[in-house]
Amino acid sequence: MPYNGWRTGWVTAAYVCVFTLITQTLFLPVEAGGATGSQPQEPASLLSLGEQQFVSERKEGIRNSLQSLGMHINADSVPHIALLGSGGGQRAAVALLGSLQQMGQDDLLDTLLYMGGVSGSGWAMASLYTDPQWSTNTAAALARLTQPGPEVDDIMAWLKVRSEQEDFSLSDLWGSLLSSSIMKQMDRTRLSDEAKRQTTNPYPVYSALEQKCYLDGQTKGKWFELTPHESGFTELNHFTPTSLLGQRPSDSGASEGEKGVEGGKEEVMEVMGVEEEVMEVMEVEVSGMDMVTLQGIIGSAMADEQKMLAHLPDWLKNILDIHSSPSEGAVDSQERKTKVDAWMEKVLKPMREGLLALPDGPVKDVVSWVVLKLLPLITEWKWGTTANFIYHSPDEFIPECLRSTENLQLVDAGLFLNSPYPPFLGARRDVDLIISLDFSLGQSLESLTLARDYAVEVGKPFPVIDDTVLEEMDWPRDFYVFPGGRSAPTIVYMPLFNQRNCRDAAEVKSKMAEYTTVQMPYNQKKIAGLLKIAMDNMKNNKNKLMLEMHSAAVRKQERSVLRVLDWMPGLSSWITGQNPITILI
Repeated sequence: MPYNGWRTGWVTAAYVCVFTLITQTLFLPVEAGGATGSQPQEPASLLSLGEQQFVSERKEGIRNSLQSLGMHINADSVPHIALLGSGGGQRAAVALLGSLQQMGQDDLLDTLLYMGGVSGSGWAMASLYTDPQWSTNTAAALARLTQPGPEVDDIMAWLKVRSEQEDFSLSDLWGSLLSSSIMKQMDRTRLSDEAKRQTTNPYPVYSALEQKCYLDGQTKGKWFELTPHESGFTELNHFTPTSLLGQRPSDSGASEGEKGVEGGKEEVMEVMGVEEEVMEVMEVEVSGMDMVTLQGIIGSAMADEQKMLAHLPDWLKNILDIHSSPSEGAVDSQERKTKVDAWMEKVLKPMREGLLALPDGPVKDVVSWVVLKLLPLITEWKWGTTANFIYHSPDEFIPECLRSTENLQLVDAGLFLNSPYPPFLGARRDVDLIISLDFSLGQSLESLTLARDYAVEVGKPFPVIDDTVLEEMDWPRDFYVFPGGRSAPTIVYMPLFNQRNCRDAAEVKSKMAEYTTVQMPYNQKKIAGLLKIAMDNMKNNKNKLMLEMHSAAVRKQERSVLRVLDWMPGLSSWITGQNPITILI
């Protein structure tokens, strides 16, 4: 054999052997907790250790679930599937519960790795996760919707305790109303408690906005995610242990950026690198946010002052001497504050004087609480007050709207984007398939296009949206697929009201009006009707969902191979100094 032929043959054989060795290693099944062949492009350490462990363990169950549905895949082909619920008040809360109920009946619920919610869907999620085994019994949460809510004394007891804390805000009041009147519970469970549970349920990711950065137009400082292990800014990659959320570094001794593993004393000790004796001296309170406050934050659309002013009755605008119209422009917030402060002082002064005349007892206690604790919050219009864990951070990439303020103001993420796409885009969670359930009041597909624009702004991959489908906004189909690629996830988009359950665009609008969020809690008949609509949407599209899950698994495996091929040409060129394509030919 001539030298060049021998050299080419030898290199080709080496190329094939190395490729075979790597691919066989890549696709060997791995034990739970081991490395997978499909590594995200961003460092895996950007996820908390607790979430990484959860993902590793949960994927084994997902694999078993997919195999029971007839999809035979190996450990490295398990797709990361995220179910996203949009905002939409109690319509979204009820519809999400119905959707999950049907997915459970169709054996699809255990295929989910993640679940994300905004506003109303977030209320439902917070209610579900009261039960560590909720995904095996979604009927319990549904039954609670038509049961009596907590007693007023129970609600007031929670509010009084909460109002003694420095970060008490209107979100707490709103959360107690949502929890008690719509979700029919006052759940003291802490978000960080979920970190200590098993992987029976999908991993929950809640979303909020940092109001100041949102109003300042700061893209990377506005989206805030909350998970059982850590909470923080999605695009800034700055997080704090969720068990310490709301505590200042001076209170806890923990610096910004330290990542939690679980929400207990031992886990925080590990995160902070201190011994138990030191913890006792520091008197760290390991607690974090409970589900009532969480629901108030993620559902606080009323925190938007301008929208609230637009809905005020004329008689109240006249009293406050606040008016706005398209020709006059938006009411200046400082002007509003000045006028409201003056009006509130007129109201509060005689009420304070009247308190002195009241005899001691329950009535005086309640009136005193309203006058001294609640009304001042209304004057300031403060929502979602949370201690800022990156206050005075030296990181120059943190926007000034975050570094210069002691408190964050966390509000409803639906004010910006009514579906929680941001935490599930990019390589950090390496999501392959997003199932987006849209229960929004606005036009269908709107949240999808807004998410696309957001992805472009932050430089994350997103599937191509054919503008021709936007012509169907008023009367959408019940199932859309926007295929992903090598980096972008595939998105399945499912609007609540659609061509299958509505005769035309007029009926879509009529259904929206029937299930509007601006009304008293739904009665049993209305809940049953909405549950059926949501369940039918999932049932009608079971086979399509399974097809997309299978495609996501195939694409997961193909992406693993492509990553190896990216590396292999460099190896062959290093060995031969030749173009690898020439070698193979």
